[in-house]
Amino acid sequence: MARTGWRAKRGRKAVAAVVFAVLGRGLVAAARLDERVRAEAASWPEDTVITLRIAPFGPQVSWRMGEGVLEYLGGAQVTPSLAVTFKSVDGALPLLVGMKSVLGAFAEHRATVAGDLALAMSFVRCLHIVEGYLFPDLMTRRILPRPAERRAGHLVAYGTLVFRRARLEGASS
Repeated sequence: MARTGWRAKRGRKAVAAVVFAVLGRGLVAAARLDERVRAEAASWPEDTVITLRIAPFGPQVSWRMGEGVLEYLGGAQVTPSLAVTFKSVDGALPLLVGMKSVLGAFAEHRATVAGDLALAMSFVRCLHIVEGYLFPDLMTRRILPRPAERRAGHLVAYGTLVFRRARLEGASS
């Protein structure tokens, strides 16, 4: 019986790892497509590293902002300036599969933040916009009280997931 639970948890971690990979590239895609995400990321201090992870030994995803470029680092082990840590894979999964919004997950204390709170709020605003690009309209209407307006269609956003970097020059607003 315990072995079945272990396999199920391993499966949930695998799902989380896949979603983190898509989310990681999704933030970069949104920075390429949406001036709001570009402006938020451009406001982050130079050499900022943000990591989103699942405790205690779950997957993680990181991004670096430096020299006017937002870069997806994948699951690399880095020292983050800001670490957003979900308390467990079970706490992260509803958010990752579109059952809850980023804002809802934070409201329910499913995650902790280590680092600058203003940077964390900026990051959450970006993730709110990214959700609008990655999730279908049916899901976003259900989980987001006011979905962020998309500046490009889903197919364009999905096509932009191939990029690992986004130049942020010209970020204004």
